[in-house]
Amino acid sequence: MTLPAIATAAGELACPHCGGGVAATASSCGYCRAELLVKACPRCLSRVFHGHKHCPECGAELELAATADPGAVRPCPRCTAPLQARRVGDLVIDECGACLGVFLDHVAIKRVVVDRAQARADALLGALPRREFQPVPAAGQKMYLPCPVCHVVMNRRLFATGTGIIIDVCRTHGTFFDAGELPQVIEFVMNGGLERAERKNLERMRDTARRELAHVRDAARAAAHGPAAIERSEMEGGGPDGSAGGAGGKAPRGIEPTRAGSLIDLLSSLLG
Repeated sequence: MTLPAIATAAGELACPHCGGGVAATASSCGYCRAELLVKACPRCLSRVFHGHKHCPECGAELELAATADPGAVRPCPRCTAPLQARRVGDLVIDECGACLGVFLDHVAIKRVVVDRAQARADALLGALPRREFQPVPAAGQKMYLPCPVCHVVMNRRLFATGTGIIIDVCRTHGTFFDAGELPQVIEFVMNGGLERAERKNLERMRDTARRELAHVRDAARAAAHGPAAIERSEMEGGGPDGSAGGAGGKAPRGIEPTRAGSLIDLLSSLLG
């Protein structure tokens, strides 16, 4: 079987000014005539033209990556062993060989959770070791972990309703997953778990609204038996609780509970 020759466009880079395809060895763009300078992405070492905001291969933000020391060691948030950067498809992940934790930057998180490409998910699942995750840190383990980049303590957050997975998030740099958590998250996302979690959250919000409306309904009914109504009832010979008296047991006048209840029931039906 004879394979077709690779097109010359396969080795081209995109001009950061006009987007035209340009050979990696070109010193200027043949379309917009802009001067070009080739450099390496500090994260994945792919060739990229100066002027790009993000690496076209791994998605790393080049301005942020360039401010950090490429040779700096990132300690694992869980066990402080050095993280090892590894490229998996179009992602760069930082792995810990000791505790098997994984740190993903925001670009990688977006590509996994938002883009949801099946090939990317399969590549990650094939590259990550399988291990049962622990919902609660083991005895003696740290609860709050520092970011491996800025060393600020990360926020613990439930990934999504129904997962039981608590992730550690740095708003600036990325998210850390303990051993076994990232494969569970990928499978949850690819199987429609986020949509199911959103429906559950919506139903929970509706339940809360119904309880609040019921509370308002009860308050409206209580308002119909306020102090003025109770005083009139007592003057007519009834008890302080508005029970039947000399007036033949008629309910005191005030806010009409029927109208208030009908309005609240209408709102409840709209929410339901």
